[in-house]
Amino acid sequence: MYLLGTQHGIQGKDLGEEGGEKPSEVVWHETAAEGKLDLLVTLDFRMSTTCLYSDIVLPTATWYEKNDLNTSDMHPFIHPLSKAVDPAWESRSDWDIYKGIARKFSELTVGHLGVEKDIVAVPILHDTPGELAQALDVKDWKKKQCEPIPGKTMPNLVVVERDYPNTYKMYTALGLLMSKIGNGGKGIAWNTETEVKFLGELNRLVTDEGISKGLPRIESDIDATEIILTLAPETNGHVAVKAWGALSKITGRDHTHLARPREDDKIRFYDIQAQPRKIISSPTWSGLESEHVCYNACYTNVHERNPWRTLTGRQQFYQDHSWMRAFGETLCVYKPPVDTRSIAPVLGQKPNGNDELVLNFITPHQKWGIHSTYTDNLLMLTLSRGGPIVWVSEVDAAKVGIKDNDWIESFNVNGALVARAVVSQRVPEGMCMMYHAQEKIVNMPGSETTGGRGGIHNSVTRATLKPTHMIGGYAQQSYGFNYYGTVGSNRDEFIIIRKMNKIDWLDEEIPPAPLLQRGVNKDALKSADECATEHFSDSDKVSSSVLPFDKGGLGGISAEQTTSGVIQ
Repeated sequence: MYLLGTQHGIQGKDLGEEGGEKPSEVVWHETAAEGKLDLLVTLDFRMSTTCLYSDIVLPTATWYEKNDLNTSDMHPFIHPLSKAVDPAWESRSDWDIYKGIARKFSELTVGHLGVEKDIVAVPILHDTPGELAQALDVKDWKKKQCEPIPGKTMPNLVVVERDYPNTYKMYTALGLLMSKIGNGGKGIAWNTETEVKFLGELNRLVTDEGISKGLPRIESDIDATEIILTLAPETNGHVAVKAWGALSKITGRDHTHLARPREDDKIRFYDIQAQPRKIISSPTWSGLESEHVCYNACYTNVHERNPWRTLTGRQQFYQDHSWMRAFGETLCVYKPPVDTRSIAPVLGQKPNGNDELVLNFITPHQKWGIHSTYTDNLLMLTLSRGGPIVWVSEVDAAKVGIKDNDWIESFNVNGALVARAVVSQRVPEGMCMMYHAQEKIVNMPGSETTGGRGGIHNSVTRATLKPTHMIGGYAQQSYGFNYYGTVGSNRDEFIIIRKMNKIDWLDEEIPPAPLLQRGVNKDALKSADECATEHFSDSDKVSSSVLPFDKGGLGGISAEQTTSGVIQ
């Protein structure tokens, strides 16, 4: 709501209105932020929900219109995305889109931004000496419990140089650091001068004057794939041997034998186009790729005696950090669901004549799409129920008179969602589930609770930060982007479900949103109506997918502001 300037379905009160305890280390605003971002740009190959809310949509190429790489931790192969046809209409490959943005950005920064230096706070990271910065206890320098020491009692402070006018030149060439400091990951590093020289021969060197002259080119998407394939130990046997050698210096044991049989393997993009290739064993993974052993996690920890990357160097089940002790998280044991206080304030408050039932709510992955992708595909819709669905047990459905394929509503203080019920004996009593990432752009009526169009699985969850995810400077409990950090613990939730009494598709005509949301006043609309009504047909009117105006639709624009709103 705060980013997109749109409506919401929140049923609960703000913390300030409830009179609850407020955070003390941040400034509390009594009035929540409203409005929208000045500019929202989305890159996608389909008109997703995010695209519908965006100011600019950059159409990207689909899987068979671009060259790219694809792999997974679910299998040991690396696959190509091969350009079979040119991108349709105005779409481009992801590489070309970002390349175009970089080029124009570099042009526009001249005279405004030059070579700038920023001080960046870098978290105390895992696999660095700093990971034992606070091994015994946690002290807060802001509360004068200790001295502020970068890298020990607070984040590291690093000066980062940003050369804005040369953004494009740096985007289209391999950086100098690969020759200066090499490559690495998870606490180990190795020299890459040989690979940089090879890439200069393969991709050719930049000849234009400037910061990137003499460096390997990354001009095309295939150039970018070759950079990855050459530098990664998983696709370059020589690099894999060097990587295992770097780990050997730390453990005191020779691990290079794990990659020696494939030392001469160098997988190129056209190799995987001919046939997907199996990756090479790498110390950045704990499993092993070989003809004799199927990949399984921690294989090298056991058979190569590599220490686990924990405080003890062993498999560690007991977590003795003071915060873990305080939250009862020292051992991985069953804990009952957290009371998120999302049910009591709305239970029975907006009756529709049907019985209500409280159930535990989970959102697993689905089989009719990959996240949100393909969920609006006609074939996938045909194979499923043709739109959003919630699975309910036969026992629970009978309690509240819900039959298979009935329209039901699920809601709590966080919001509401509308979907068809799938009544199944496979669902345990006391819980229901909705496969995640089913967007509300297909087959979605209005909600009786909110008055707006029904929501999605996240409409009834609330992302709350788990304090134990904020531990830092403590071995394996140290921040890492997309690795260990403040993720939202939003899966422990309860909802109220009930059969819907009235299905409202919200099909009434409304004034076109773009004109009204730009702040055009009612006098301007009247004037436009008087002079131009005859130039517009019924096709210029818009079928509503948002709230009616008298209920606060279009971000709260009132009915008075839309007196003569048939004009585009």
